[in-house]
Amino acid sequence: MDFDSAAESVIGLAQEFISLVRQLDPTWTRAFWRFESEELRYGSNASYVSPNGVFLVPALKQRVAIDALNEMGRKLWASEPDSAKRFCVCLLLVDSNFSYEIKFERQDLSKWRITKLDGATGLPAGL
Repeated sequence: MDFDSAAESVIGLAQEFISLVRQLDPTWTRAFWRFESEELRYGSNASYVSPNGVFLVPALKQRVAIDALNEMGRKLWASEPDSAKRFCVCLLLVDSNFSYEIKFERQDLSKWRITKLDGATGLPAGL
């Protein structure tokens, strides 16, 4: 996949994720989708911020949308020509003004974890 195709993939991810979050809560302001991938295992989770707090995206209830995002993330992961330099985690940040940013991590599989366990906020850790 060339640069233009990768850029199109990122734009598609942002559009798909924004669409999902808008359906979940029209009052959302920011949202985060974290995708991790290894050779044989991949998956994602997400959260969003609204005036009422930070909420995790319910993966089981939103399985179709999450599966679609995961497939898009997997294609982006596989698009890197040098498999030794592929990212292990990417974090998509979007806001309700339709701005987006994507970050990549190539070594630390635990980077930017999204959870509410053990008192975590639901925001990506360390962001």
